[in-house]
Amino acid sequence: MTPDIPAGVDRLLSRYQAFADQIGPYSEATFREQPPGKWSVAEVVQHLYLSARPVARLVTGPREVLLAWGLAEKPSRSYAQLAVDYEKALDSGVKAPDGMVPRLTDISISRAELMERLLTVYQSVAAGVSGWSPAELDRYQMPHPALGKLTVREMIDFISIHTEHHQRLLPAG
Repeated sequence: MTPDIPAGVDRLLSRYQAFADQIGPYSEATFREQPPGKWSVAEVVQHLYLSARPVARLVTGPREVLLAWGLAEKPSRSYAQLAVDYEKALDSGVKAPDGMVPRLTDISISRAELMERLLTVYQSVAAGVSGWSPAELDRYQMPHPALGKLTVREMIDFISIHTEHHQRLLPAG
């Protein structure tokens, strides 16, 4: 890890790589097959992209935009605590908002393009917070549809937690 890159960013990029490595060997049929009542792997990739894209836009833009949600009044939760809180939200029945649900037209592109798009948005998040101080990561916040306001540090951690959550649900291959 380099000094100007927050620790959570290393985890985020590592989580992307673990996800990509797991689905790499999947056949095209496994990648596109939609099990009954579940998303295909392609749809999961698109969902992860749709979920991270607003974060990328916010952290690459002017920080003043984040002031719309006020400054954090409590410390950032640890990665472990945020993971527990997300699991509780899932257990309570929280589902992806409509804007984060993949559409068939979204996944009609090639597998390589889907994966490149996901990687690019994760890299954009990483680049967007590169150079932010620890205090800034804990001061600014943004809304999460299930968890309320998260600090930027928590949101970076959430993207990793979210990726890991979906990775655990992937087919055996």
